[in-house]
Amino acid sequence: MITNFQHTTIIQAYKFGGRLKNFKVFATLFLTFFVGLIKAEEAYLPSNILMMDSKFSHHILIVEKSTHKLHLYENNGSLPKLVKTFSIATGKFKGDKTTNGDHKTPEGIYLINEFLSKEELFRRHGKYAEIYGSGAFPMNYPNLIDTREGKSGSGIWLHSTDDDNRIYKGLDSRGCVVVQNADLKELSKYIELENTPIVVVQDIFYLSKTTWERNRKEISQMISNWSEAWQNKDFNNYISSYDPVQFHDKSKGNFNSYKQYKSAVFSRPDKPSIKFDQISIMSTQDYAVVHLQQDYRSNVINDIGKKTLYLKKNSNYDWKIVGELWTKSGVDNIAFSPSLRFFKE
Repeated sequence: MITNFQHTTIIQAYKFGGRLKNFKVFATLFLTFFVGLIKAEEAYLPSNILMMDSKFSHHILIVEKSTHKLHLYENNGSLPKLVKTFSIATGKFKGDKTTNGDHKTPEGIYLINEFLSKEELFRRHGKYAEIYGSGAFPMNYPNLIDTREGKSGSGIWLHSTDDDNRIYKGLDSRGCVVVQNADLKELSKYIELENTPIVVVQDIFYLSKTTWERNRKEISQMISNWSEAWQNKDFNNYISSYDPVQFHDKSKGNFNSYKQYKSAVFSRPDKPSIKFDQISIMSTQDYAVVHLQQDYRSNVINDIGKKTLYLKKNSNYDWKIVGELWTKSGVDNIAFSPSLRFFKE
């Protein structure tokens, strides 16, 4: 796939080559240059995708608001591989969404969790549903971090349109990410509800592989230490993975309440079997999200499900857990394969 940068550079090289009388010399220079260009681009990786897996992030969407582009990545041995780039429109006003009705597109790490067909949209919204085109994929905005920060609003979707010219305006939605009808159908092939992350940022930053791997290792090592401490019933190291100020559990409350609860669990005489698999890591400038499959077996509980960890850096720049989510859905053993499952041929 030729990117915009490569396309511009190729045209410039071609114009230069036209001034060369020896075509063989030009062809050799051009081929050498183009291969080097591709290799240089492959050496840089998006900072927002640090680890992919075959279950919870077989494909990831990154929305870059500044360029009005949506990039589709696929899992390539845990590394992100660009599949295709699409043009999009976003909220009418620039900036991160904070309040209901501000017509801004939220920035963060989300999941696509539902599909609304054209028929369902008309059932819910009547004739107004025409603006959504052939369908819509709602996102889980506001997520855990958004709620903590007091952000409001809802109904943030990835949807198509009844007027493809809207895409060229760039800033034209009430906060949703809008693509052309044909592009939504193409994207839908790679979407699995609850297991397709969509990361929305103002700008994508590409890192050298060395820097990218260092960032990846920081979080993956922290997750490894957390999981090993849990498996070994090493309470002190386990609880040190949580931020004592920012952590909050939906059912147990603040850090101190959670710590007391976990201390009682760790004091039980049994030693549970805990296995982790299918790990994915995504990050923004503000926080990171880790999805993993957790298989927990003990004398009291036998559960397998998807755990989501929200991480932030503390004042020492160490990654700490600030929130957790757990669900039993989305952990079947059916391998994902791209197909037109949401639309009829």
